[in-house]
Amino acid sequence: MPISPLMLRFVEDELSRSAALVERTAATTLSQLQRSERPGSTVSGSDRKMQYETADSLQREARLFGQTFVDSLQRLVMADLHGLDSPPSTGAASAMDGLQLMDETRVEADIEISRAAQLIDSATEWELRELQTFTSTLVGQSHVSAESNPLRPSAYAQALWDAVCAINQVPVQRSLLLRTAAAGIATQLKMAWAGACTRLESQGVEPSIYRTMILPSGIPAAPTAAGDAASKSFDHLLNKMPGSKGAGGASGGATALDLRHVAPATPPPSAARSAPIGTGITAAFEQALQQIETLLQSRSTADSLAATTTATQTPAPLRAHSAALLSHAHEVIDRQIVELLSRIFEAVLSDAQLSPALRAVMARLQVSALRVALVDRSMLEGHNHPVWLLMNRIASASQVWPQAGDARTGRLVAFCESLAHEIASAPEQTASIYADGLARLEAHLNEELHQQQTQAQPTIDALTATERREGLERELSHQLAEQIRTVRTTPRIFNFLTQVWARVVTESMLRFGDNDERTSGYLKAIDDLLWSLRLPDHPQSRQRLLGLLPDLLKRLRSGMALVAVPDAEQQAVLDELMAVHTEALRPGARADAREPTPQEIMQRLRDEVPAEPLSESRKGFADSLIDVFSMDTVPADLMSDTGATEPRSANLIEAMAPGSSCRWFLSGRWRRVQLLWRSNSLRFFVFAGETAGRTHSITRQALERLASEGLVQPLSETQLIQRAVDRVMSQLTDAG
Repeated sequence: MPISPLMLRFVEDELSRSAALVERTAATTLSQLQRSERPGSTVSGSDRKMQYETADSLQREARLFGQTFVDSLQRLVMADLHGLDSPPSTGAASAMDGLQLMDETRVEADIEISRAAQLIDSATEWELRELQTFTSTLVGQSHVSAESNPLRPSAYAQALWDAVCAINQVPVQRSLLLRTAAAGIATQLKMAWAGACTRLESQGVEPSIYRTMILPSGIPAAPTAAGDAASKSFDHLLNKMPGSKGAGGASGGATALDLRHVAPATPPPSAARSAPIGTGITAAFEQALQQIETLLQSRSTADSLAATTTATQTPAPLRAHSAALLSHAHEVIDRQIVELLSRIFEAVLSDAQLSPALRAVMARLQVSALRVALVDRSMLEGHNHPVWLLMNRIASASQVWPQAGDARTGRLVAFCESLAHEIASAPEQTASIYADGLARLEAHLNEELHQQQTQAQPTIDALTATERREGLERELSHQLAEQIRTVRTTPRIFNFLTQVWARVVTESMLRFGDNDERTSGYLKAIDDLLWSLRLPDHPQSRQRLLGLLPDLLKRLRSGMALVAVPDAEQQAVLDELMAVHTEALRPGARADAREPTPQEIMQRLRDEVPAEPLSESRKGFADSLIDVFSMDTVPADLMSDTGATEPRSANLIEAMAPGSSCRWFLSGRWRRVQLLWRSNSLRFFVFAGETAGRTHSITRQALERLASEGLVQPLSETQLIQRAVDRVMSQLTDAG
């Protein structure tokens, strides 16, 4: 993607000033931390110590802090400028079966980065908006776009986090340092961005006009009325159309009509386009429609080609030719429909959320949709008519793959162009051809989904195996815990059986199979070990134990090696078992042994280390599986400090089905993702990313954590036609 030389020069100049910027920020941050740690402050002793250690790390490693910030900021800004996807640069990662994973610590770190970026955004709101007017000019836009500015608050927050991680390894100190540094850099950026605007203005750069403000892609529109308001919106608009009573009187004494009570006029199957259709489509009206359709078709073709080079191209709207149609429309209601459809399509074609590549497709449907509306008055009863459903589905599908050059988008555009041409060329314009088109579009999207699922099959297989592994291990751990509860043993042996050996048997079942002799041997080791722990005080029992021990120890060593238990841990378990068995083999050692009382059993259980189905060392994968992404900022009204949103986020996640799409905030902006697969237990999810071939894998727990922070949202709050209707109603209200 070509970059304006003026824009490149501006960005490079600003980046060259980042070293001085971070130096001032570090000094401010250090001063703030040292002020809080001084005697006499209201900070508690433990917090004062933490702040002292945090300040000390910054003071000792100030040079590394600054250099890491500069390098990270340059990498993030230049990636944004060139339209590249920048992966997270920090955070602990692990790999299992080739799947890149990050633990819950990374999720919490990303949320901290989001809050830091929002702090910067809020403190620099006015300076940032002014800077965006200049950057929009530098990239050649006539409107103001937040996406024109690669110097985003999120980039500065991410760079700060990278710098913090470079000098400090303590999580709580990292969070404190990030929050303090974010407040300091916000003050510096207010002055820096104000100075940047002044320099650009002195160079003769005139800011883009404020007439149009294009929000970053994915930012939802303001909420609109739903339910009854949506179903009545067409009636409200018709009452405001020229010639209606609600618009100041009707020509010829006509009054406003409720289209729900007008019987649709259905043309005979053999009716030709040149023949009069319904009550208002005369031969002259039909001829005008055909002329306009021919003109729009030629314009749509040109606009389709232009859309590959510019995102601001708007195809010719039907309204530009509505005067010719109105002059041939005899019925008042027909004139109102012409005016209404013209305005709706004008709003559709200028919709900022509609992919530019598909505007030509919508333009191609204008005359066809008008024909349907004139003969099928049910089209104006609500948004569930096939015409509106098809248009909404095309628009929502186009939102999933926003990157230029994406093969998935190319196939979607080609399919929709062919579909629109077939619909517009059909001899009869009825709701059925749109219903058929909608079914064909769904089939195309299902095929795209299937292709992506096939590409992601290795990831899906790995997660399926992981889910089965965790289920088996959890069940075995529970069963072993129940069996050993009544056995007198040590906490180490108790945890060895319920955790390590449950993992051994699970691994053997999955790797070798349930009927393999190795699996059978590991299962038999459980019975033998439990028997040896409650050995009867009898010579024959001691003799049997002596014969049993060599093979039992061999199986124990083999099993621990299978799951890679460290040598030190292996030896500690074996030493403890040897002590237990040595005591059991001593003749008469347990002559006075008696069964423990219930009170003694309960006390022993309280003293034991409780068994967990999964150890803490493995909990990160089970509860926080996230595949290579990071979050930077999110609007403040979407952030949450409590768990009050957990039920809502749980409902959102349960409603997700393969093929559905949503937005989550990654690398400083909203990213669109499409769900490819979810496990039967809804524990694991695999999403397709904006970049073709890239997937994101995440567990339900981690996804709910993101959703509870407002970092998972629907693609859009409203559908295309509802947005168009809202816009037309607003225009008519303002005009009236």
